[in-house]
Formats: sequence, structure tokens, C-alpha cells
Amino acid sequence: MPRPLLRLLPLLAVWAAAATALSIPARRVVDWFVMTDELLYERLAFSVARTGSPLPHLHGQRVPFANQLYPVLLSPFVNGGLVPDFLVRAHTFNAVAMTSAVVPAYLLARRLVRTRLAAYSAAALAVLVPWLVLASFVLSEATAYPAFLWGVYLVSRTVEAPSWRNDALALLGVAVAWGARTQFLVLFAVAPVAVLARERSLRRAVLGHRVLWSALAAVALVAILLSATGHNVFGAYNAATQGSLLDTDVPRSLLEHVETLALGLGLLPPILGIAWLVSRALDSGTAVTSLTAALFLLLEVTSFDLRFGDGLARDRYLFYLAPLLLIGFVGALESRRLSSWTVTAAAALVVGSLLVAPLPTFVKLNVDTPVSILDDYIRRNGGRWMLVGAALLLLAIVVLARALLPRRLVAVVLVAATGAALVGETAYAFERLFRVDGTSGRPITLSQGIVFDWIDRELGPNADVTMIPYAQIQGDYWATAGYWWDLEFWNRSVVRAAYPGNKFAEIQSTFPKLDLRFDPQTGRASTSPTRYVAQSDLETRFRVRGTSVSLTRDVRLIDAGRSWHADWISFGLDDDGFTVPGRTATLRIFPLAGQQHPIRRYITFHVLAHSARLGVTVDRSTTFVDADQDEDVGTFVCVPPHGYGTVRVRGDGSTRVWGDLGTRAGIYQSRVRGVQIGRISLADETSSC
Repeated sequence: MPRPLLRLLPLLAVWAAAATALSIPARRVVDWFVMTDELLYERLAFSVARTGSPLPHLHGQRVPFANQLYPVLLSPFVNGGLVPDFLVRAHTFNAVAMTSAVVPAYLLARRLVRTRLAAYSAAALAVLVPWLVLASFVLSEATAYPAFLWGVYLVSRTVEAPSWRNDALALLGVAVAWGARTQFLVLFAVAPVAVLARERSLRRAVLGHRVLWSALAAVALVAILLSATGHNVFGAYNAATQGSLLDTDVPRSLLEHVETLALGLGLLPPILGIAWLVSRALDSGTAVTSLTAALFLLLEVTSFDLRFGDGLARDRYLFYLAPLLLIGFVGALESRRLSSWTVTAAAALVVGSLLVAPLPTFVKLNVDTPVSILDDYIRRNGGRWMLVGAALLLLAIVVLARALLPRRLVAVVLVAATGAALVGETAYAFERLFRVDGTSGRPITLSQGIVFDWIDRELGPNADVTMIPYAQIQGDYWATAGYWWDLEFWNRSVVRAAYPGNKFAEIQSTFPKLDLRFDPQTGRASTSPTRYVAQSDLETRFRVRGTSVSLTRDVRLIDAGRSWHADWISFGLDDDGFTVPGRTATLRIFPLAGQQHPIRRYITFHVLAHSARLGVTVDRSTTFVDADQDEDVGTFVCVPPHGYGTVRVRGDGSTRVWGDLGTRAGIYQSRVRGVQIGRISLADETSSC
């Protein structure tokens, strides 16, 4: 076997071991945890698998989404099966993809440290960090972690050895990283700044990197043109470009972000890692590139969190820097001498970050800041001062150990101790993940497929179904949102979503919306996107005409055919069925397909009274319903072959009820309303009239 391949064997062994170890807990997660992020990436992967196109599509529409690398790589694992099987395959892929960061981490380390053993050690530490818990979710971090390191590595190559080929590879690496996460667009700025810092001459920087500068100029021109025409170049990270970095909150927030990295890496590695990279910046293009990338990403994430993330330091967006600091840490241990001023400066930075650390605590694992799992323990045992004391004590131990013991022995012990600490943090992150029910309110290790994937089981995962969200859970916006998230997440066949009047659309705020409308005279729908419809059986706005295929968990699966029509439409009711005091609501019942003469149909209203005894008048018959009780009220209606039959409904009396769940603002409001129509049922049996 060629010697270069032999040198890769230890690296491949580390990758295989890390991927296998990570896949064990990751595969235990069999439910969603992060909404609507996981639904987004799942749907994008399903779209690629269904259409064969790598371009991003959601609900049948092309969307301006840059983070497409992960869905494209995930799409082969869709494999035509049901969603529960896909989740297991996806989490296995995540474990393999995320731990593949060992390869670019090793290649970066080889450009900085002196021995292969040191490079292997740094690469191994990079795949032990606690942020590996993110492999348990259908999120882009799994591919973004190695993609960022590949981008930094390829940029560092051209910074150290200018050539058109290295420029092209650097641009490719940056483009791939950007395809993994939009936030890595910042690498387009890292490359020229690192080149200028290395060359210390604008003329040499331009002459040695013509391809790089030409491509960056073209990218900048395109970005300017897109911005000028109203397009969002940075996606969700556009917030990071707003405001000024001179904001008085920026320094404190920067330190808080440094603290999350320091805590997640065991306090000592960031101190020595930063100090050593700074000391190497004068003679190493890779060190310059690593420091520039670290600084730019830190500034970007800080700006984003201040302006979009409510000021919380989200290490989920920053942990990509961990391998760079770990490489610096191993390089510092390998080095014969450490610069006292860089160590002092780095220690001051980290200690300062620990002094301002807010140490937020959460009931369950917070995906945005996995490191916060340690905050409960820290708060109980001295808080910030305990961290400061631990950091200074560790640094003193290193200084004394290097003075009294062989340097290699100290390096081996500290690398091993750091590895053990990282493994402990990672294991604790998974333990916290499994300890508490997920954000869905269910045990995250208990598969929900048998409960929620009933549409795929009924029609097959390759069918086409449109769901129409409705106020499924009375008085609870988020439970209603979770209901429809589950319906779409667990059924590949749900490929469209309709939001008449834009109601309930905030449940999927970033997804394309289908504006479904019905002609009030004929009942004909404005669009017929799919053959099948998943519509709430509690729906009081309209009912799509068609054969009922299944009724499960109060959702009716309807075969609506090629052309959608309404069985009936209501006017004058609230979006969730409440009657409005002083207003008479009407129900229009449309003829059946092919109806030739008038027919008599029976319609039933399931009426609920909340908190007070209330009355309801259907046509001319009045019924009273006791407080917190329900009752069925019915009437006959004659439906002509052309036009429609009409039923009138009026609420008698009023009480105060919860806000309209059709908008998120309804959570914080209340209304004065009469009875609630909880369900409208039109009997199939007919007779002449």
C-alpha cells in the first residue's frame, strides 16, 4: 500500500470509531426536536428525492434557499420508505458526516503542528466536542461542521502558496461551505483579508491571487445588484449586517460568545489555542487564516444574536471554531516555548468572558446553546468565580508541569485529559437530551410514526396530498401548530399546504403558502393542487367535496379528484367557528356532482357553550346549551341542482373566550362571542324535495 494511504489509516480509524460511537445515541432520537427547522430540511430532502433536482423546492415552489448541501446529501437516504425509517437513516448519516470533520481538521493541523501524532490528536479532539449532539436532529450542522473546516483549509492553502489552482480550490471550498450554511458567506471576506495580512502588500496580494480577486469582485457585484433589486443575499443572517459593531452591547456580547466556546472546550484549550495561533500569525498563513476566520465568524454571530436572537449567545452558530482552537491547543503543548504575552492576553480574554457569563439555564437541552447544559451545575457550585478559578488553576498547572516534567509527557496527559473532558460533556449533553420530553411534549426516544404517519400508510408515501390547517386544539395556538407540524413531518405524501385568507399561515411562517379560495356562487375552488386533501373534521369554514378515504385524529382524508369544489361554505362565523353576537351566519350547501333535480339533505351542527349557558338558533329553531356542555343541532335543507341551499345560524347570548388562533397575535387576546360551532356534518343520505 502506498505510504500516503498508510498515513491515512489512523485517521480513517478515528473517523470510523467516532462515527460509530456517535451514531448509537443519535439513532435513539426518533422524533423531531427543533421546529420548524427539521421540517424544513426534511421537506427539502424529500423534494430532491422526488424531483431529482438539486434546486430547493418547498410545497411545489422554487424557494431562494442557499443551505441546500445538506438536503441534497440527505436525499439518497429517503429511499422510498416511511418517515420513521428515514429518521434513523438520517441520524446515521449525520453521525458519519459530522465526524468526517476529522479529515479537514487533520489537514489543517498538519499545516500548523510539527508532528503527525500531534495532528492526529488535534483531529481526534475535533470529533469529541459536545456539539456533536446536534447530529441527533435533521439539521444542517451535520454537513456544515466539516464544510467550514474544508473552506478554511483550502483558503489557507492559497494564502500560503499563491497559485491560480489554489485560488480556484479556495473559491470552491468557500462555495461549498456557503452551500452548507449561509452564514459561511463570511469566508468570502476571510480569504482576501487573510491574503492581505499574509502578503502585507496590496500589490503582491493582487498579483499573486488574480483568480481569487476576480471571483470575489464578481461575487461582490452580484451581491450588490441583488441587494439593489430587493433580494436578501444573506438569508436569515441578514440581521447580522444591520446596525453598527460600535453598539455598546457588542463588547459584552462578544465576551459571552467567547465564554460559550471556552466552557464547551474545557477552559484551557481556548487559552492556549488562541495564544499559540497569535504567536504563529507572523510566520504561518494557516494561522492567519484561522485567526481571521475565527474573528469574522465571532463578529457575525455576535451581531446576529444581538439583532435577531434576543441577545442570547448561541454557540450552535459558533462551534465551528472549536477545531481551530483545539489545533492551536495541541500546537501550544507541542511547542518548546510559549509566548508569555500572548498567553497572558488570551487568558485575560477568556477570564473576562467568564466574568460576564450569564449562565442561562433551561429545562431541557437548548439546541441553540448546547453548552448551557453545564450552567445548572456551575450555578450551584460557585458560578462565574468557580469558572475563573478553574481556568487560572489549569493554566498554573500547565506552567508548573512544563517547568518540572518532560514536555511530551505533559502534552500527552493534557490531551488525554481534554479528550476525557470533551467525551464527558458530550455524554452529558445526550443524557440531558434524553432526560426530558422533547419540544413536541413526547419522549424523544419513542417513535411516533405508527400514530402520525397514517396518511402515508393509507395512500403510500409517493401520493400527493394538500393539508389545510385549522384550529385543531381549542384555545391552544402552539398545540394546534404542533398538530399540523406532526401531520406534515410524518407524512411524505403531504406536499402542499393551503391557507384560505392567510389564516393559520404562521404555523409555517417560512414555507410557500397556497391561497385557496372558493367561488361563493358555485363553490368552485380557485386551485386544485393535488388529488387528495387532508382537512380537519372540525372545520367550519368550508368542506372540500369528495369521497372520504379515512378519518383519523379528527382529520378527514378526502379524494377531491382533479377539480376541487366545496360541499358547503360558511359566512359570518369566526375562523374557528364562534358565532358573533348580533350577527347571523349563513351556510351555503352546493349541489352534488351531476345532480339533476332538487334534493333534501340533513346538516348537523355540533354546538359548544363555553363558561355560560348560551343559545343557538338554526333557521327558526332555538336550542340552549348549558355552560361547558355540547349538543348536536340539525336541520333539513333543500339543495337545487344549480345554485345552493341556505341555512342560517345565530348565537344567543355571549361570553368571553380565547383569542382567534388564526394568527399568532390571538394568543394574547380574548373575544366576546356566543356559542362555538365545533363541527359541521352533512349527511350522505338524500331524498327529493
